[in-house]
Amino acid sequence: MLENIRLSFQSIFAHKLRSVLTMLGVIIGIAAIIAIVSMIEGESEALKSNLVGMGNNTINVVYEDMSMMGEGYYSYTSHLTAPPVKEETVELIHSQPNVNGLSLYHETWSSGVFYQANMTYPQMYGVDQGYLDLFPITIVEGRQLTPVELLGKNQFVMLNEDARNELFPEGDALGKLIDLSGIPFQVVGVYTDKTTEDVYYYGDWTEPKLILPKGIWPLIAGYESPTQIAVQATSSEHIQEAGMMAADFLNADLSPADMATAMYSVMDMQAIAEEIAAYNRTFAMLLGGIASISLLVGGIGVMNIMLVSVTERTREIGIKKALGAKRHLILLQFLTEAIVLTSLGGVLGIAGGIGIAKLISMITGMPFMISIPAIIGSLLFSMVVGIVFGLLPSLKASKLQPVEALRYE
Repeated sequence: MLENIRLSFQSIFAHKLRSVLTMLGVIIGIAAIIAIVSMIEGESEALKSNLVGMGNNTINVVYEDMSMMGEGYYSYTSHLTAPPVKEETVELIHSQPNVNGLSLYHETWSSGVFYQANMTYPQMYGVDQGYLDLFPITIVEGRQLTPVELLGKNQFVMLNEDARNELFPEGDALGKLIDLSGIPFQVVGVYTDKTTEDVYYYGDWTEPKLILPKGIWPLIAGYESPTQIAVQATSSEHIQEAGMMAADFLNADLSPADMATAMYSVMDMQAIAEEIAAYNRTFAMLLGGIASISLLVGGIGVMNIMLVSVTERTREIGIKKALGAKRHLILLQFLTEAIVLTSLGGVLGIAGGIGIAKLISMITGMPFMISIPAIIGSLLFSMVVGIVFGLLPSLKASKLQPVEALRYE
C-alpha cells in the first residue's frame, strides 16, 4: 500500500498542472462546504450564546402576569403590585453553587427627557454595581457611577451615545443638567454597550438609553420593587437551571393570593436556541448539498484523467503483467492513485474553506467556527469520490491483456 501511495505521488507531481486542474472541482466543492458550515455554525453558536445567556451566561427572571403565561411573550404586571424581594432570598440565590452573580434592577421607558429644546424617549435603567458587573459598559466620555452613588439618592445619570446625540447634538454633554420627570440630573458619563454581535445582528440601529442610581429610582418611577432580576450562571450549561432555581426561591416568598395573579418565571431560551440551531443545521446541509454538485463535477474530471493515465501507461501495465503482477495489484495501484488525488484535493479544499470563512469573518464581522465533523466528513467524502470515480479506470487497467498492452503504441 505504501508503495502504491509513493507511486501515486510520483505520478501526480510528474504532471503538476494536469493534477491541479483535475483536483480543482474537488477543491472548490470541499472549500464551499467547509466555508458554509463554518459560517452557519459560528452564527448559530453566537446567536445561541446571546439568546440563552445574553452573551455572558445571564438570564432574566421576570414577574409575569399569570393570564399571559404561555402566550409567547412577557406582559409585566404593574410595578406597584410587584412584591419587594427579601434580602434573605437574594442571599440564598447568590449562595447557590451554580450562581456566579445577581442583580435586581429597574427597567422602563421614559415618558420624556429634556434638555432645553431637545427631547428624547430613552429606555431607563435603575441599577446597582451588580448590574454593571453582569452587563459591563464602555465609558467613552466622563466617568462611570460609583457603587456608593448607585445605591444613594444621587441625581447623576449616564447616557449612551444615542441619547447623548439626541439631547446634545453639539456633543458636549458632561456636567449638563437634564430634566427627567421634573427632576434635574447631572450627566457624568457617556457610554456604549454595543458589542461585535450587536453590530452584526442589528447594524447601525441602536436605541437611546440612560442609567440612573438604583437608590433614586422610587423618586422617578414611584415604586421600589425591581422589574428585572438578572442571574448569572457559572457556566452556559447551568443558565436555565440557575434561572428556574431563582424563580422558585422568589415564588416561595409569594402568598397564594399573589401567585393567583402573577409569579416569577423564566422563558425556556434553551429550547428556542436549539430550534434555531436545528434550523441552521438543516440550512447548512441544504447549501452544502448544492455545493457538493461541484464534487460530482470534480469526480467526473478525476475519472476522465485516470482513463487518460491508463491509456498513457498501457505499456507499463503490460510489462508489470508480463512480470507476474496480478489483476488486483494493478487495480489497487490505479485506485490508490485516484484516492490520493481526491484526498489531496480534499485537504487543499479544507484549508481553502477555513481561509475563506476567516476572510469573510474579518470583512463582515460575522462569527465563524471550525467544524471538526464537517472537516472529517469532507475528507472522507473526497476519498469516496476517488473510490467511485477511480474504480472504472482501475478496472480497465486491470483487465488489459499483457500481449495487447505490450504491443500498444
